Amino acid sequence: MSKTKNFPTQKLSFKQKGKQWRKDHLDWADDNSYLSNSLVRRKLKSKKINLNLYNGKVDVKDMKLILNPGGLEQFFVPDAIQHYPIITPRVNVLVGEEKRRKFDWSVQIINPDTLSKIKQDKKKLVDQKLMEMLQSDVSDDELEQELQKYGDYINMDYQDMREKRANLLMRHYIAKLDMKIAFQQGFKDALIMGEEIYMFDIVNGDVSFEKLNPLKVHTLRGGYSNKIEDSDVIVLDDFWSPGKIQDHYYNDLSDVDVKKLDDGSWNSGTKNLDGVTEAVDDVAGLKLLGRESMDTYIESTGIYNSQDTHGRGTHTDGAGNVRVLRMFWRSMKKIIKVTYFDESGKKQSKFRSEEYILDKNMGETAKTLWIPQWWKGVKIGKDTYLQIKPKEIQYNKLNEPSFNSCGIVGQVYNSGDEEAVTMVDKAKPFQYLYDISWYRVNEALSKYLGSIVELDLAKVPTGWSVTKWLYFARKSGISVVDSFKEGQKGMAKGKLAGSVGNTTGKVLEQRVGDFIQTHIDMMEFAKAQMDEITGVSRQRLGQVENRETVGGVERAVSQSNHITEELFTMHDYCKKRCFQILIETAKIALKGKDVKFSYIGDDMTRQLAEIDGDQFAEEEYGLMVSNDDEINRMEQKLEGMVQMGLQNQMISFSTAIKIYNSPSIREIQRFIEKDEQ
Repeated sequence: MSKTKNFPTQKLSFKQKGKQWRKDHLDWADDNSYLSNSLVRRKLKSKKINLNLYNGKVDVKDMKLILNPGGLEQFFVPDAIQHYPIITPRVNVLVGEEKRRKFDWSVQIINPDTLSKIKQDKKKLVDQKLMEMLQSDVSDDELEQELQKYGDYINMDYQDMREKRANLLMRHYIAKLDMKIAFQQGFKDALIMGEEIYMFDIVNGDVSFEKLNPLKVHTLRGGYSNKIEDSDVIVLDDFWSPGKIQDHYYNDLSDVDVKKLDDGSWNSGTKNLDGVTEAVDDVAGLKLLGRESMDTYIESTGIYNSQDTHGRGTHTDGAGNVRVLRMFWRSMKKIIKVTYFDESGKKQSKFRSEEYILDKNMGETAKTLWIPQWWKGVKIGKDTYLQIKPKEIQYNKLNEPSFNSCGIVGQVYNSGDEEAVTMVDKAKPFQYLYDISWYRVNEALSKYLGSIVELDLAKVPTGWSVTKWLYFARKSGISVVDSFKEGQKGMAKGKLAGSVGNTTGKVLEQRVGDFIQTHIDMMEFAKAQMDEITGVSRQRLGQVENRETVGGVERAVSQSNHITEELFTMHDYCKKRCFQILIETAKIALKGKDVKFSYIGDDMTRQLAEIDGDQFAEEEYGLMVSNDDEINRMEQKLEGMVQMGLQNQMISFSTAIKIYNSPSIREIQRFIEKDEQ
């Protein structure tokens, strides 16, 4: 059986990492893409069940496992059941709140040399301004006011050109790459599947940003870390259309490869390198995918073809898409630490590549070191290998020598070192209880016929059928009987029908009201428990009753926010790491070229920015984030404060517009202070 220990050796020189060594990695990923050995990520089966539950599809086998775990009640859970996704609005309200929350960030230079230069520039500006003021003929009061204003400018408004350039570029990429929408969808993935994953790369010379589907991202050797980027191997297993493949890899595809894509000459197969059964860790998840694939084929065409199903060992799907396997792995790069003596005879050291030739005449000695280096590769279909090489971006930092990333950022929403448990996982038992209760209510309603009158067939007129009797009873409200109808045989022969101890007219009452009411109460109980365990109260969903006070509603919403705050905190932590990787990716992509774009300035006018990529790449940037509870509370009160300021003429309309358009609470504070002055 394929095992992760068959992973190719990484401590090799660059010359030894030949063509076959590179192909072996993609073939290994082909065999082990579903062998997820992560100890904190959710299994594929759980992710798929939760996603279906959100989308309105219920897995009856999982429902039976929760509601009838021992299998003691054979008919407690039916084989087919209508699903009512009451958990969906609870997920949607948190996703909507994520869109509205402020993420207050700013880019600051952390390079020590540049920081010293910024400090010197500030000192020069202050000295120059002081000389101008001392030489001017102004009163002491005016001088004091001018000094106060200039102090505020230096401490708050002043921003070095390098930092301003980086902030403008970040806002440009956030808008261009639709990162806000991607983060919103990623937060939905976190609530449903317990993780959100994003990828940065350089495609055709420009920065690209992609939200990855957790179902298609497989990680190995990640330990107990809740960061996807800490894994040694990351495999993206997906099916792309031939057109998308040609657009994405047009620089690397040969004419033969393009012909294969156009002709669709790849056939499905399940052959492995070692000729044995694939190693599948999440067997249940793979079976679930296969079962859903079969259901899809039966519903659409009525034909099920096992060779065209999605999953491992296949290279095309039934819709003509081709399997694209993207792999990223942490390899080792050989470097040499060279020790030498400088002109003054002092011992020095420098780092060089493995091809460096020592100058023994200068007394140079070498020590071999191995540092991490991320590689990437793509396998299209059955036998097309592309871009198997070290990643163009290694994301190394001067202030953090050990920092290295593959450009993928992901957060697993777990506690401690245990497997992640999502909000949908917590609410799932009550969702199933709600569905079962509804099913039983519908069954009871289908059986309920109201009051039923007992009819003695001996009194039905001769030649009448029961259907005819029911027709007259329903249309005219008259129950037609024949009291003189005689008995036909036995002791009753020749006697009146009415004298044979009949019970015609007896009313049978179906007492199902209590049964239905009990299950309706159970459904309300399931909703209440779901509200409590997810932290999304009914007040937060907008369901406010007439008897509730304004203060009570605010208190309920506030307590609800406390319960879910941890989710937003982890999401913001993931966004911060994404922005840091975005800066590093832009530094590589912009080298040797300039970028021009327009933006809206502080005065709400359209302005043009031109940034030199080489100058931008020279600096080391850090991301400062201020997104605590105080900022969120301030944001909620901001609208009322602005209205009061306008009514009392403390702020102008132009300032109010700037406040609503500003992404930073600190900037809003400065706007208000200026108007007050």
